[in-house]
Amino acid sequence: MMENFNLSNELLEFKNAFLKSKKYCILYLVFVLVFILTKFGFTKYNSLPFGILIFGLVIVIGIFAITFYFKNSDEKDLYKTAFVIILLFGLLCCILMPISCAPDEYEHFVRAEITSTGQMFPGYVNNSYMTIQSYDDLVGHVRVERDQSWNTIGVENGTIFTSSTDTLPINYTPFAFGSAFAQNPFYGYLAQGFGMFVAKLFNMNAIWLLWFGRMCNLILYAGMVAYAVKKTPILKVPLIAMACIPLAVYQSSSLSIDAFIDGLAIILVAYFFYMYKSPKRTIGKKEVGIFAFLCLLLGLCKISLFIFALLILFVPRDNFENKKYYYWGILSIVLVFLLGILWTKGYADIAFHNSYRQSHWIKNGISPSGQLSFVLSHFDQTLSAIFYYFQKVDYDLIFNCRDLKFNTFNSLYLMFLGAITLLYPTERFNLKSRIGTFLIIIGLYIGTYIIFLFTWTPVGILNPLGVQPRYFLPLFPLFTFTFSFNHMEGDKTEIDSMIILLAISFLALMLIALVGTFY
Repeated sequence: MMENFNLSNELLEFKNAFLKSKKYCILYLVFVLVFILTKFGFTKYNSLPFGILIFGLVIVIGIFAITFYFKNSDEKDLYKTAFVIILLFGLLCCILMPISCAPDEYEHFVRAEITSTGQMFPGYVNNSYMTIQSYDDLVGHVRVERDQSWNTIGVENGTIFTSSTDTLPINYTPFAFGSAFAQNPFYGYLAQGFGMFVAKLFNMNAIWLLWFGRMCNLILYAGMVAYAVKKTPILKVPLIAMACIPLAVYQSSSLSIDAFIDGLAIILVAYFFYMYKSPKRTIGKKEVGIFAFLCLLLGLCKISLFIFALLILFVPRDNFENKKYYYWGILSIVLVFLLGILWTKGYADIAFHNSYRQSHWIKNGISPSGQLSFVLSHFDQTLSAIFYYFQKVDYDLIFNCRDLKFNTFNSLYLMFLGAITLLYPTERFNLKSRIGTFLIIIGLYIGTYIIFLFTWTPVGILNPLGVQPRYFLPLFPLFTFTFSFNHMEGDKTEIDSMIILLAISFLALMLIALVGTFY
């Protein structure tokens, strides 16, 4: 590959791509400047020079990303665009996001640090997990203020400007902590753990435990999305747009296992699209086995996502080599579900209660069996509650806008995603397959609320507590396939270019809002 690389030719191609994308770069610049001036102005920053520096970086990386897209806009190269967009905006988010600002990042930190030592299954001794003192040095001094919906409304001592401990060396003194997400599988923390291992290896300051862990997590997500875009034979640009949802990039720029979950969900959907478009009589045991393995990996991370295993039922039957492999697909669903039950009952449930969650259940009167008895004796009320939450639209679905003061622009972003979902030009997909993906979307949406009704809501309350918008991110890659009714044929170049422009623009707004909110 290096033998064919010519720097002067690459620079010339990049220059031509920039000239070709000039209109979109100007639109991006206008979009960003309008947001800065109308939403924040120049009076709401503790450090105006720092704000101006970040705004300048956001403008530069946005223009670079747009130009990079125009240089790699062929379908075979779009995966490169996905990787670069997520990486550029995500890296800046890794640094700007305050310590322990992302949901449950303090506990993800503990699990990642334990993983960095080579422990795949954390040991629970004396009601605690052993991490290092640097965890308390970094996180123990941070005060995160949240509202009743668990949205961050303030962070004290959480940035490099306000923290007094970020420059300390890594302190390996053992430190006991009561929770470590032990119920999650180890492979969801390998990237973060590797980042922390590198920080330890080079004797860096404590803050690099957090930053390197976040960066490796982000690289994993960007790589998974790039692979999915390369794999899928259809809907590449909508897949990029859904992967670049600001909340998804925000979560992937933290230590959260959500990066692995969302990335693997996108790969799984891409593999479904690959099987859906496979020629007749070509899907064999290899494809069925890979799909089942991906479903198992995903479901072990979050039990509700086992429902994705049902996607194989909606691959056209003629695409399988013979009936035997189609029935193998059905058998794989049963096998995946059984393994999921064994994992949950044999390990995850026990590990779940080896944490603060046990005392939380006792203190708040949470009992799945007690809640089931209440639901059965108040069945009419339960159905009404389910219907209410089924039709409820969460205004925070994309941005966690109360975190980042995005209320005004969130509605615009919802319209943008709605346009991609309903109006993006597609071929006429098989009706049975679309009905199937619709049922999976509905099942996961309702199922998530039901799970929280039984596992995080006090007995007698039918308002499921703890549900957050990020839990629904794995659904979005299916939206265009399921709901688009625009089957017009023709050149989609302008549409694709505008989608990429707006996806980049809204990521820029997320970074600007981070500065405006926390700096």
